Amino acid sequence: MLTLSQIILVIVVTILSILLVIFSIYIFRILDEVKTTLEKTNSMMDDMKRITKSVADPIEHASEFVSGLKKGARLVELAGEFVEKKKTSKPASPKGGKTKK
Repeated sequence: MLTLSQIILVIVVTILSILLVIFSIYIFRILDEVKTTLEKTNSMMDDMKRITKSVADPIEHASEFVSGLKKGARLVELAGEFVEKKKTSKPASPKGGKTKK
C-alpha cells in the first residue's frame, strides 16, 4: 500500500505535469502570435520599401535632369566664349576684300 508521502508526491507530480502542459500550450500560442506579427511587420516593411523607391526614383531622375541642364548650360557658355574668341582674333577687314561705306 502507498504511504501518505507517496500519494502526495504522485498528486504533486500530476499537478505539475498538467501545469507544464497548459503552459506549453500557451507558449506555443504566444509564439504563433509573434510569428503572425513578424509576418505582418515584414509585409509592411516591404510596402515601405516599394513606396520609398517609387518616391526616390522620380527625385533621382529630376536631379539627373537638372545636372544635365547645368552641363548643357556650361557647354553653351563655353561655345559662346569660343565664338567670342574667334570674333576678336579675326582681322577687321579681310585682305583684298571690299569694304562697305
